[in-house]
Amino acid sequence: MDSERLAELVLRQIEGYRYDPPPGLIGNALPPEEVRRYIERLRQALVRPYLQRFELRETAEQIGREHPEYAEYWVVAEGGGDYVEWYDPERGEFGLAVRGGSGVPVSIGVRGDVVGAFIAM
Repeated sequence: MDSERLAELVLRQIEGYRYDPPPGLIGNALPPEEVRRYIERLRQALVRPYLQRFELRETAEQIGREHPEYAEYWVVAEGGGDYVEWYDPERGEFGLAVRGGSGVPVSIGVRGDVVGAFIAM
């Protein structure tokens, strides 16, 4: 995977996105106009994808470790303050990280599709 192919993948997934409320949703589903606003904000937050090292703090086990685990993912969007959205090509998943004081973003365990992960910001 290279930056250009990933950028194309992200745009295709945004274009084909359809919001389906999760099964067992408690509360109200997002109204269509709100989903459209999130998609527009995501478009504005997109960056040319680049590889970045991430500290993994996604599970209780990872959080409890003295020495952190790391992974390399592609950053695809920067927005929502200190949040970044990444893509893991091995798993075909997008996720969220928070920029940490150490300079290495910390992946926080939010994973899913490109729009859903962004909405979680």
